[in-house]
Amino acid sequence: MHPIRFSAVRSHGIHVFHHLPGGDVTVSRHWPGLFEEWPEGKTPFSEWAVNNNNMEEVAVYVGLVWRLTAGLARYAIPAYYRDDVARKLGREPVLVDWEYEVDAGRLTAESRDRGFVPGRSAVAVRPRPTAREVENAGRAGLFPLATPRDLVSVLHAVIFDASSEITVFAVPPGAGRLERLTAALRGPVRPTLGDVLGDDGIFLDLTIGSDLGNYDSVVVASRSDLLSPLTDLAADCARRVESYEQRLDELRGVSDFLRAMPELAGVDLDAS
Repeated sequence: MHPIRFSAVRSHGIHVFHHLPGGDVTVSRHWPGLFEEWPEGKTPFSEWAVNNNNMEEVAVYVGLVWRLTAGLARYAIPAYYRDDVARKLGREPVLVDWEYEVDAGRLTAESRDRGFVPGRSAVAVRPRPTAREVENAGRAGLFPLATPRDLVSVLHAVIFDASSEITVFAVPPGAGRLERLTAALRGPVRPTLGDVLGDDGIFLDLTIGSDLGNYDSVVVASRSDLLSPLTDLAADCARRVESYEQRLDELRGVSDFLRAMPELAGVDLDAS
């Protein structure tokens, strides 16, 4: 087990925290069944986006994102695969002009963080794209997330690239606050974190490296100093990972593995 640690900086009134594990992702002992053939039905990937490359740490990230934003309305922008996410979730996004970008091939917070960049979305060749997909190839999509399962569904759409990225904006519930968030992500002027966060939002960027030379990271930003709750949450994650690793020999099959995941993540997939 490798503990989750966040570095902290303050810039332009915004507290920004980075978790950069490099090669030391939080789960260091893995269930051997991830490297075996799985039976039909529910699998580690179908339920938690866990596979034999991006392993149990993905479930830890899902839990961390969800627990840190408890009580807030959550909206996600998936990098590049907007329309794939729409098909996975069965709903269309709010279209916006800007998305956040992290360079997964870099190893320092300063070199990874590119800030807000113009949105873009993949346009498929087959099946033939719709006119709407072609017309909006230069825009990102903002999706509401109702449960952790929605976050996993977004991961399903993006995780097979060399690296994948999801940005989550957590704000107080209500149509008015969503309108302000959407307005901050639209227009010709590149927004700042302060523009998007307002006084009451939490920003999280989850980047997952899959190919060699690409690395995971979690970025958290808020006008409030979240160091104390982040430290407490990271300590709880460490306890859960340690407990999970101690129980690995008890996991006899996929069903045992799936029963262990909510305890590792600290969330139930269908809880709000």
